[in-house]
Amino acid sequence: MAGRTSLQVVWFKRDLRASDNTALVRAARHGSVLPLHIVEPALWRREDASGRQFAFLAECLEDLSRALALLGQRLVIRVGEPVAVLEAIRSSHGIAALWSHQETGHLASFARDRAVASWARAHAIPWHEFPQDGVVLRLASRDGWAERREAAMSAPIVATPRALAPLGPVRSDPLPAAADLGLSPDACPARQRGGRAWPCRARRLSLGRLPPRKTGD
Repeated sequence: MAGRTSLQVVWFKRDLRASDNTALVRAARHGSVLPLHIVEPALWRREDASGRQFAFLAECLEDLSRALALLGQRLVIRVGEPVAVLEAIRSSHGIAALWSHQETGHLASFARDRAVASWARAHAIPWHEFPQDGVVLRLASRDGWAERREAAMSAPIVATPRALAPLGPVRSDPLPAAADLGLSPDACPARQRGGRAWPCRARRLSLGRLPPRKTGD
């Protein structure tokens, strides 16, 4: 395990990719990286959550885990409330900084992020957030909004880190089943599959490089 003051926690929330991930790239420049995804039961029990969404997430996490393993570090999954999860990691391993994308979600995720920000301030842990879309948060006024939005949307793709230094043993929870989170069976055979393979295939298809899928593929 890295020293107690060098661990960089990259919190993968909705931006579940190793490529073009500013948070991952910046964290890797500062020390050993702990890639973390937190399964939050409270959010999955909301009325706007569904079994098909969780199935999509599970596929994305599987794809992300493979990509991170190729870089030398596995994805760590924890189940629970984020402040409690992060505090457990801080207590056992130390956290030098927290990195993530800047999420634009609903009121519950906003309240969650405020609680995490308060926890980080209390322990003098910097939390670096990076926009993933054209939404600009926390503006005192709308002056200059368009310029900031255009700068974010036209930013070049960031290169994936060549490697992540492997860490010592860090506990990872098994991914719960949808039923464990109170989600009902929600089959959707025609839904998009999670992970990077689908968008890559869709792009190649739009360029005429792949034939259309046959029914039942």
